[in-house]
Amino acid sequence: MKLSFISASTIACLLGFSAIGQKGGPEVKNLKNINPNAIKATMTFLADDLVEGRQPGTRGFAVASKFVETQMMRIGLKPAMPDGGYIQPVPLKKGIVSEKLTAMTLGEETLTYGQEFIASPYMPQSESSVSAPLVFVGYGISAPEMQYDDYKGIDVKGKIVVFFNAAPESFLSNQRAYFTTNPVKYNEAIKRGAVGVIAVNFPNDKRSTWEATVRRTKQGTFKWLNKERQPNDAFPVLKAVATFNPDKAEKLFAKSGKTFASAVESTKAGKAESFDLNIQANIKVNTQFTSVAGSNLVGIIEGSDPKLKDEYIVYTAHLDHFGIGAPVKGDSIYNGAHDNASGVAILLEIAQTFKNLQEAPKRSIVFTIVTGEEFGLLGSDYFASNSPLNGKIVADLAIDMPFFFHPVLDIVPYGAQHSSLNQQVEKTAKILGLGISPDPFPEQVVFIRSDHFSFIKKGIPSLFIKSGFKTIPSDTIDRSKSDVGWRSSIYHTPQDDMSQPFDFDAAATHVKVNYLIGYYVAQDSKSPDWNVGDFFGGKFGKK
Repeated sequence: MKLSFISASTIACLLGFSAIGQKGGPEVKNLKNINPNAIKATMTFLADDLVEGRQPGTRGFAVASKFVETQMMRIGLKPAMPDGGYIQPVPLKKGIVSEKLTAMTLGEETLTYGQEFIASPYMPQSESSVSAPLVFVGYGISAPEMQYDDYKGIDVKGKIVVFFNAAPESFLSNQRAYFTTNPVKYNEAIKRGAVGVIAVNFPNDKRSTWEATVRRTKQGTFKWLNKERQPNDAFPVLKAVATFNPDKAEKLFAKSGKTFASAVESTKAGKAESFDLNIQANIKVNTQFTSVAGSNLVGIIEGSDPKLKDEYIVYTAHLDHFGIGAPVKGDSIYNGAHDNASGVAILLEIAQTFKNLQEAPKRSIVFTIVTGEEFGLLGSDYFASNSPLNGKIVADLAIDMPFFFHPVLDIVPYGAQHSSLNQQVEKTAKILGLGISPDPFPEQVVFIRSDHFSFIKKGIPSLFIKSGFKTIPSDTIDRSKSDVGWRSSIYHTPQDDMSQPFDFDAAATHVKVNYLIGYYVAQDSKSPDWNVGDFFGGKFGKK
């Protein structure tokens, strides 16, 4: 059984599912038109040094955006904006911490920026400072619905809370991801009266090394501006938001009578206890600001059904990356080939595949190329909060470095278990002969790390699909290790360029998966809905 499944999937990858296409409806027959070389061509341009890493507000981003805009024209997408264009302006404010003017003392000891701590920009104004005692609060999570509360029995009013940048392993994968997010933790700290936060990663956290975290901070922070020109999600009550090097974190616990190692052990074991650290911190943050004229691109294929065409399925991919930054192995251009030139290229090929249909789907299909994902899902959050569409968004599918270094034999559909979208996922997987696998590494909190999460927060059922680790018999590489290894060695470095061994037939599989799911959602008489009793449906579904 295993051999026949692999054989069928491998043949499908090589032949474009031509055999399946002969048996299916027009949407399946249309799969034969998908062009892997088109994906490669788009990626090659967007990941070239010419566009300088595509950081928002730079010439490189503008060049990349203009290229994508012309591709939307070529495909024949209808401009979505009221002015008849594709461009949705996204006003941004960029803040970069001035390292020389930013300082932290712990008791009597003056700490070194970049070695022991880093600070996030304070977005409301250029100068911010706080002097307060430290309190350790485990994960910094209060979740009554999960029978969990790190703040039970501890007073943090007027204090700086110290917490681990993670969530309990006992939580289900996507709930764990949700409670890991900064806004959730910051809002809980503010609710309890805290005036600052210090986050610490667990030692050997596979999501990012300390060195990578420092490099990332040097790129600055962006926030989108509301109608009052104030930064969204700026958390002005928190006068300092810092991150501490886990290799130096023993200093935080030096006066508490407990050790950092014991705090790690007890927290991971689900036995975290909150306690005063008996030490005062003084933190001063200086931030330099720049106004940035950010932008999304939005194109539409109008639905064919008179009643359903005002309901929208949105595809989202982010165009931005980190631009030019700290050199790694002699290279300072963060090309972002897989993250996320790949997603933009796949999205454009999905759009072309829809346009190849003789009749448009019943619901309208929207294609959004968004900015600022790397800086907090900004473009998608702005779009979801300021939609130019005259109708209802019923689903979102995000395309973001879906992994295609090997043939795709199974998929990991983040979000499918929360809504009726799972029906279209299962139908598509069956047609394409693909397996469906669970989240292979919940500690990576993938569910909250791409643009679909902006739509979930607005109560819209959404999907984010990655490839799984199943491989063909001739593949001697353990993909569960190599794909995770990619995250620790290539992800968010200048080495994410077009020299990598991409499998563009596998990339085409991602086009097929996302295209068919969206098509079947568009044709369904019922719009997607949250499952009864679902955590995210209960938290956001009424918005």
